[in-house]
Amino acid sequence: MRKYFICLFAIALLLNLIVCSPTSAKTSYPGMIERQIKELLKETRTYFDSSKPVKVVKMVKTPKKHYYTVLFTYYSYSNDHLGSATFKKEKDGYTFINGMDSTVQKLNNNTMYLDKVPYSVVYGYNEGNRIQSLRLFTLDKKSSYTAPIKKGTYFVHFKKLPPNTDIEKMKPFFIDCYGKDNKLIPWAECAE
Repeated sequence: MRKYFICLFAIALLLNLIVCSPTSAKTSYPGMIERQIKELLKETRTYFDSSKPVKVVKMVKTPKKHYYTVLFTYYSYSNDHLGSATFKKEKDGYTFINGMDSTVQKLNNNTMYLDKVPYSVVYGYNEGNRIQSLRLFTLDKKSSYTAPIKKGTYFVHFKKLPPNTDIEKMKPFFIDCYGKDNKLIPWAECAE
């Protein structure tokens, strides 16, 4: 009888660990976020095909606590798109705060504020880890910078900007892609 109770206790403990595990918690956010993104796309994109799924492909913690940038894919009536949106984690879930940028290319960039701090953000699709770094040239030439790209199919890179930055001048007007051995990758291979 004692073995029976020990066995039941072990099973109950194992089930509790499975239900409360971090991987279980991680799987609950995509559905909530995907639904929010789908609704926002319906409101803002006339070409959005709502019959096709919206899929979260990467979720990255931003440099500011409780904020996450989400990369997602969706389909318009003519192309696949890669998009980004920023969410704030709260007690009852994730709340959309800004973003909804998207591109039909493999690479995109934008600028944003998180708690009144400006950031330059570049994100993209890095099939086969072909991109090792990006060189972003801005209108404010002294603020041009290099972004190292971590391995993975999708990437997001944040660059904190000085508080008095003119965000409009920080939007890159030209981006160079570099692959293995720091070799320049033609733009067509990098972003299209």
